[in-house]
Amino acid sequence: MNLITSPDNSRRRIAAVGMYDGVHLGHRFLIDYLGVEARSRGLVPSVVTFMRHPLTVVRPSEAPMLLDNVEDRVIKLSEAGAEDIIMLSFNDSLHHMSAEKFLSRLKNRYGIQALVIGFNNRLGHDLPSTIDQYRTIGSAVGIDVIPAPEYRGTGAPISSSAIRQYLREGDIAKATEALGGHYMLRGKVVDGKHLGRTLGFPTANILPSGEDQLIPRHGVYAAWVTTPDGRRRRGVVNIGTRPTVETTPGAAPSIEVHIIDFQGYIYDEELRVEFVDRLRPERCFPSTDKLVAQIKEDIARANKILK
Repeated sequence: MNLITSPDNSRRRIAAVGMYDGVHLGHRFLIDYLGVEARSRGLVPSVVTFMRHPLTVVRPSEAPMLLDNVEDRVIKLSEAGAEDIIMLSFNDSLHHMSAEKFLSRLKNRYGIQALVIGFNNRLGHDLPSTIDQYRTIGSAVGIDVIPAPEYRGTGAPISSSAIRQYLREGDIAKATEALGGHYMLRGKVVDGKHLGRTLGFPTANILPSGEDQLIPRHGVYAAWVTTPDGRRRRGVVNIGTRPTVETTPGAAPSIEVHIIDFQGYIYDEELRVEFVDRLRPERCFPSTDKLVAQIKEDIARANKILK
């Protein structure tokens, strides 16, 4: 995999343009098709994507929380079959660029000979609406424009915005189906209030590595947790405000991970958390004894799910 962050026309490429947030099954289908076309044409299968979501420039108030940080998106795109990943900075200049100028830039700066356009793709400030319009523009700049078939497989229709909604609703099963794998976030273990330890269930307080990464709905989840030693361990994750034990009014939500049967010093280390199932909503218990009993039940359920 080659990550390209500056002009490079050293290879003849075929590409598809998109944000690819989450690199879900629809994205993978598109990249599979891109690979087929690449092999038949003797071109390098590539994707053109953006460092930040275009809406952060176009309509900042509508910019979504994201499913991946940049690092994980690049890894997933490579695993999906993209040999070259062209990472552009979406800025005001790019926002106001016409489709013809944008395609010309792809051809001249990045050696793109052919462009695969999905059925709902729109490129350029002028937003041409038909594949014939893109073909005409492509012909003018020397790029062969190829329409991609619509994904009709598992979970169709799939979009990153739909997956975000599943996660906001706590529907981990639907998010997993659409992503083709578990929703994942990375985060550094930071110092917390040690409330879990006082109850007999120590937790790692996680600060997500991306400020704009979407956090699933408040609640308790069964999850796989990858620790700094590279081992994938069973865990229970609580997302919320800890209403039974938190005494600070208006406390900010936290992400707390109890790694089952694990002992070790992991402060300032990074954990990878994969959400497998939502066990229950977060709620306030009448006593810490009731909370402890519920945590034991949560751990038992998580163990059963993660077997």
